[in-house]
Amino acid sequence: MLLSVEQVHRSYRMPRRRMFRAPPVIAAVQGLSLTVAQGEVLGIVGESGSGKSTLARLVMGFERPDQGRVLLNGQEAHRLPAAARRQTQMVFQDPSDSLDPRRSIGWSITEPLLAMGLRAAERHARAADLLARVGLAPADMHRYPHEFSGGQRQRIAIARAISPDPALLVADEPVAALDVSVQAQVLNLLLELNLTLGLAMLFISHDLAVVASIADRIAVMHHGRIIETGPTARIVSAPAHPYTQALFAAA
Repeated sequence: MLLSVEQVHRSYRMPRRRMFRAPPVIAAVQGLSLTVAQGEVLGIVGESGSGKSTLARLVMGFERPDQGRVLLNGQEAHRLPAAARRQTQMVFQDPSDSLDPRRSIGWSITEPLLAMGLRAAERHARAADLLARVGLAPADMHRYPHEFSGGQRQRIAIARAISPDPALLVADEPVAALDVSVQAQVLNLLLELNLTLGLAMLFISHDLAVVASIADRIAVMHHGRIIETGPTARIVSAPAHPYTQALFAAA
């Protein structure tokens, strides 16, 4: 199994509110388990505060679980060496989180390749190929992020994420800030990458309809737990949990 999340708990201690009382603790993820197979798209859906982004940080190895394990190809995510960590890459809601405004997009796309020992000419060729793959012109690599639209910047961020040939892409609300028409274009791009590269995805969103359009399976999160999971067709046609039914009603 490419990704295994096993009975993971993660809590955060909040600032103390009263002098002689213990600070409150927020349980962001509670006993959560899931798996993602090679080439599979697992959609994670839930409202704001359900623990989705905490799950993303745990899978990326940015944080350690308080209990349980997050395994990538059988190894704990937060213990992976740098070379192995390249197997998991992330696409954020705001592409500005991964694109340096002071650098050309060609630099941003090839920066993850520096540690792989590729020569400058190889990195340049790789950037040109990636830009074409995400629907932009290779000549664009000399331009800067502010010269592109929001949808184009997200395409560039995706190109950067796939540059080191990851096995798993963690996409945290990647289309939430885009217009509906642009959302469809980016979703189609992600589906194409899934099919052509065999790229597995953990696709996170508050929008059940968006998740249903891309995922093979759906897991519904509520208060840090997965309350319903199953093949997308089953979740869409016959949601069992009242919370899932309410998400569909609100879509």
